[in-house]
This record gives sequence, structure tokens and C-alpha cells, in this order.
Amino acid sequence: MARSPKPTEEAASRAGLDVEAVRARVESVLADELYWFPVRHHSLAVARHLEQAILARRPRVVFIEGPHEATSLIPHVVDAKTRPPVAIYSSYRDDDNVLGLAGIASPADDVPARFASWYPLLAYSPEYVAMLAARKVGAEVVFIDLPHHALIRAAGAGQPPPPAVEQEDEKLLFESGFYQRLAEVAGYRSWPEAWDSLFEVREFAGVEEFRREMATFCAAARATTPGERVRTDGTLERERFMWQTIRATLRDDKIAPKEALVVCGGFHLFLDRHDKALPPPTPAGTVYVTVVPYSFFRVSELSGYAAGNRAPQFYQTWWELEQEGRGKDVVVEHVVAVLKAGRRGGEPLSSADAIAVCQHALMLARLRGRPAPVLDDVHDALITCCCKGAPEDQGAHLLQAIDAAGIGTKIGKVTPALGQLPIVNDFHAQMSDLDLGEVLERERRMVLPLDKREPLGARRSVFLHRLRFLTVPIGEMDAPPSGDFSTGTIFKEKWALRWGPAVEPALIEQNLYGDTVESASLGRLREELARDAGHAGKTCRRLVEAVDMDLPDLVARAEDACGRAIDTDSRFVSLCDALGHLAVIERYAATRNLRRERIEDLIERCFDRACFALPGVSSVPEDQQAEVVEALRALAEAVLRSRAGLDRALFAESVRQAAQGSPVPFLRGAFLGMLTELRDLTPEDLAAEVAALARAPVELMITAGDFLDGILAVSRTSILLGADALIAALDELLRAAEWEPFLTMLPRLRAAFERLHESQRGSLAGSVASLYGLAQGEELMELGASVGAAARIARIDEQVARIMSEWGLE
Repeated sequence: MARSPKPTEEAASRAGLDVEAVRARVESVLADELYWFPVRHHSLAVARHLEQAILARRPRVVFIEGPHEATSLIPHVVDAKTRPPVAIYSSYRDDDNVLGLAGIASPADDVPARFASWYPLLAYSPEYVAMLAARKVGAEVVFIDLPHHALIRAAGAGQPPPPAVEQEDEKLLFESGFYQRLAEVAGYRSWPEAWDSLFEVREFAGVEEFRREMATFCAAARATTPGERVRTDGTLERERFMWQTIRATLRDDKIAPKEALVVCGGFHLFLDRHDKALPPPTPAGTVYVTVVPYSFFRVSELSGYAAGNRAPQFYQTWWELEQEGRGKDVVVEHVVAVLKAGRRGGEPLSSADAIAVCQHALMLARLRGRPAPVLDDVHDALITCCCKGAPEDQGAHLLQAIDAAGIGTKIGKVTPALGQLPIVNDFHAQMSDLDLGEVLERERRMVLPLDKREPLGARRSVFLHRLRFLTVPIGEMDAPPSGDFSTGTIFKEKWALRWGPAVEPALIEQNLYGDTVESASLGRLREELARDAGHAGKTCRRLVEAVDMDLPDLVARAEDACGRAIDTDSRFVSLCDALGHLAVIERYAATRNLRRERIEDLIERCFDRACFALPGVSSVPEDQQAEVVEALRALAEAVLRSRAGLDRALFAESVRQAAQGSPVPFLRGAFLGMLTELRDLTPEDLAAEVAALARAPVELMITAGDFLDGILAVSRTSILLGADALIAALDELLRAAEWEPFLTMLPRLRAAFERLHESQRGSLAGSVASLYGLAQGEELMELGASVGAAARIARIDEQVARIMSEWGLE
């Protein structure tokens, strides 16, 4: 559909814009001695025209809307060994709680509030291009944006937690009344499509025409943005700081305004220069600022970055082609890249498809009133020409290929001259000290077996557990220890290690928690303990992690937290999860100098509360039933294996109460199956429950599949000891069922038997054969013998258990 011939005029009218006032405001700024250049993050057109302006004007100083605290890092950003994408990373930790946000913006009063900000730079980001151009003309570069932590509101009585610190100027543009009306009139489906149409593919007579068009658009957006929004989102505070920094630099360095150039978001071109209010001060605390490698994915919209570039690789290709003087080839290059990715994903795409897509994109651009295709036209053409059905179904691989080719996989590099944050230095020092340098020298998987009885193995284990807890992606355990002291495997671990470019950025993010790997682990675990307070399962997992990471101070703290969580948590699944973690700790006790009596006390309390909570889950919704059954099995295992002498009678009584109160066939089957496993219910009694359904009304009969599924989800003894009775009961059920009830039961009956091991299904097959007089068949002799042996062993086991119980040895 063709665009309106004058969409901006119609949009201005619909938005109630005073066009003459906007024009006057724009001309006033453009005529200023101080040369203002409006930018949009990651825009090729802006970068190209801005570079031309700097090279032509040769200013003495270039002011850039970047984090002021990072001004000293600019030489490292433009260093020849730094290769975008990179990001300026700034973190703030309120160590002394000067903002009063501990326990509000952090999980607990003794956990400091932490905040971080990332400022990504691509090869075609206008700010990065401006820094390079300034270096060419010998200009000083000064970042003028307010440090992010100066915008954090201090706590006040009754105030909610502060919002995340955002400094994304683009929201002010595309949420403005003018842009919203423009999108309606011109038919733009997204802000990126509008931007590309208005600025990226248009031809301008020169830098000044481009600057005027940009300034006019931004002035119209600001004029139609609610004043309340600008007053409350930090915009005015930032602009006060920008103007203060510009004036102070010009005064102190004795630079005339005409010798300076300001690079800032177009919205800020129109800041109030007569505003007498001072910008907010920066709060005391720990601040780290550095430049780190970044990736195309992390700067993309898909990663969740608010000012994300929707297709970093596409625009990178376009930028590189423009440097070669063939920017118009970007459509062909991108289409070919998508089709190559699509073929790797299994799509049958050819050169003919590439030609068709390029032609179709050109046609769409003409129909939509654009001088050249934008990315939206190319994507629409790809779907139209290459997808033979619904895009979300038949086009799934194509859509993945579009994302892959558009986003790319490039990762930047930072000059080694910058140095590294303390936590990164500590990481490399420990890698060397632990003789793990080989991992850093190659990007291939390395298997590292560890024996924690050896000093080096123990230290390596602690270090790797700390890195895993900090989500540093360098390794995972291949096979967690079994906990069997008789074989010594509790002392052994096997790690799969692999170096990758995401390791250092992940370490830098953990810098918020401490200067070393150990202190960051302490800080983060302390925070996680506070966050998980009241959840027994998660808190006990933190205790395991504290032990694995050899953090003695946190072990004692985690033990106390586990006790409080167990005593207050009434969730059955959480308590069973906690019991499993405590069982691991119990096995660790002898080797880690843990207080065994303390752990045993926690286990007993956790077990008792889990038993008391069990009847409460007898009627949970279907989406929670699987985890309840899994927790039930874990609780039974704790009873059967624990060294702490857990009360088996209490568990059995709790299961019996749950079975009696459960209206859910699946859960009732699981509870009765568990009683059979505990030998508090005979297999024959269990089979009688199944047989009773054969004589029940149809609405109850059809629940037999769910009931049996619950039984087989937990019970194994009943299969070996009561196979004959169970098969007879099922036979009675199936004979009694009419055709429709049978079809209703069949899926769940099949699902129930799918839970069984092949040998268990063989046991049932033998019982079926026996029921129908086929047990003497030659082909069943081997099966009959193995089933008979298994059944006999089970009966002997039952007799032994009865004798042990009578002797008080169980």
C-alpha cells in the first residue's frame, strides 16, 4: 500500500503540533555557535553524516552522550587493538547503605544494593565513529552523561523499590504523540521500520539537511511528550548534568563554543539552558568502570536489550559495504546469508529463490513509498517467496535463519593495555595456580577428573564449584558424585571444561558481588540465602553449595537459615527437596568437619514436617501431581536409607491419611502403591482396589487407568509379589468394561505400563500367560523361569523383612 504523500504534515496536524514553534526552536539550536548533532544509537546514517561533520569542522573538543565516569577510558575504546562490539560497563555497590535500599533493592538488610549499567558500542555506532573521527582531527573527547547511579532514588518511608535505572532516549521518541500519529498515517509497523524509512534509505543533500531533518523530528517528538514523563524519568537530571559539564569544560579549557561539537540524543538537543537546578550528586559507594568485549547477540533486541539493534549483523554488513562504496548490495548479501543459513537448517532453498526475494523486496519498497528496501521489506519478501505455508509451522527453519543471519555471532575484543578488573585478575591467577592454564589456551572441551582427597583436586573442585555458582560458563560436572563411601566416589568428580568468549563478560557481571571469585561467591550466596528465606528446598540447596564452595562462615549461616526455613515452610515438595539436600550434607559430614548432630537434627525436623504436610497435597491440580509423586518417592527413599532412624510408622500413617482423603485417582493410586512398597498394604489388597473398580459405576470405572498409573509410578514390590492378583483384577476390569469406557481407560492404562522396566513387563506377561493356561508353552519357558525366580526372591525378601521386624532389627 502506497504511503501518504505528506505523512509528516498530517501527523503533525493530528498530534496538535504548533509547526511554526517547532521550526523556530529547531532553527535556534542549529544557529547556535555550539554545534549540536542529534544521534540515534547504532544508526548508520547518523554515523556517516556525523563523521563528515567532525572531519569538516575539526573541533577542539567533542562532547558525547556517554557515561561521564568512563571519560578516562576513551583512549582504550579507540585503541587499534579494540574491536567492536564492546561495551562500557559501570557498576555501583552501596556498601554503607547511604541510599537506604538494603532490604528494599536487595534481599536483606545486610546485603548491599547493587546496580550496573552497560553502554554498548558497535563499529557503526555514531558515538564510536565520533570518537574515531575526533582522534583523527586531534580533538579532545568528553563524556557528558550523568553517572547511572546518581539517578537511583534513596529510600523513603512507604516508598516502593526504585525502578531499574534506564537511560534509553529512544523510548521518548517512539512513545511521543507525534511519532504515534506518524506511524498511523504512514502505516509503519514498528519504530525501526519508521527510522529506516525516514533516515537510513533516504538520500540527503548533505550533512546540514540531514541534521535539520533529524532535529525537526526530535523537536516534534519532544513537543508531544507529556511534561510529567520528562520530569519523572531522569531526563531533566541528565540534561542538567550534560549542560553543566559542557559549560565547565569550555570555561576551564578556554574553548570557544564554535570550537566545540555536541553529540547527543536528539531529544536532548532542546534541553533547558536556563534551568538553575543542580544535577543530583553521585552517592558514595564502590564504583567500577571498564570496557569489556560484547557480542552481537547481547546488543540485539532478542537478548532483551531495551535500545537493542534488531539485526546487528545486517547493519554491520551494510556499514562495511558502504565503506567499499557499494551499500546498495546489502539486500543481495543479506538474502544470500539468510538462504545459506536456511539450507543448513534443512530448507530446500536455491539461487532462484534468492533472485525472487531480491526482486520482491524492491517491489515492496516501491509500493510502500521507499526509495530502497529496508529490512522489513526483505523479511516480508523472504517469507513470501520461500515459505510454503504458515510461517510459524512450515517456516520455522526459515525464521530461525532470518534471526541467525540478522543477529550474527561476532564478539568484540578489548585492548590488553586497559588491564582487567580485580575479579578477572583473580580468576586468571587462580587458573594458573591450579595448573588449569591449558583450558585457556584452546577452545575445545577438556575432561578433568578430580579426586578431592588430593590437595590439588580439592582446591580445583572448590574453584570450579564457585565459578559454576557464579554462572561463569567455563565448565560443568559430567557425573555428580554418587555419595557411596564404600567405593570412594563421594570424593571424585569429573568436570568438562571449555574456554569461551563469554567467560570474561560473565566474570565482570559478578564484579558487583566482590573483587575475587571467593568474595563474589560469598556475596552472592549471602544474597541468595536472603532471597530464598522461607523456602526449605532452596535454602538447603544453598547449604550444599556453601559446602561445595568451601565457605565455612556461610555454612554455619546456611545451617541456621535451613532450620528457620524448615520450621516455617509447609510445602510438601519443598520439604522433600530439602530432605534430599540434607541427605547429601549428611554424607559429606565426616569429610568436611560438619556438625553431624546438627545435620541429623535438621533431617529429623524436615522429615517430620514433610510427613505432616503430606495429607495436604492429596488433591493438588494435575500440573502439580508429578512433582508430588516424585517428592513422595524421595521421602520414601529417605526413610529406607537414612542413618538417622526416621520414623517409618509416621510416614506410613501420613501416606494412609493422604490416600483416604484423596479424590484424585492418580494420587490415590500412588499413595496406596507406596503403602504396598512399605509392606503396610498387601499386593492382594492393592489388587482388590483395582477389582473393585470393575464393579463400580462407569464414571468411577473409567478412572482405573489413572489409578493404576499412580500405583506403577511408585510401586515395584507389588509387581513382583502380586503380579497374579493384579493381572486377575485387571482381567476382571477389562471384561466388565463396555467398548466406550474401555476406549476411555486405554490411553492411561498404556501410559501406566510404559512406566515399567522390560523385566517388569515380562513378569506381567508371565502372569497373563499363566491366567490363560499358556504357561507350559515352549516359547514361554525361559520367561516363566525368570519370572518364577524373581517372584520367589521377592517372597523370600518379604519373609526376611517380617522376621527382622519381629526381632526389632528393621
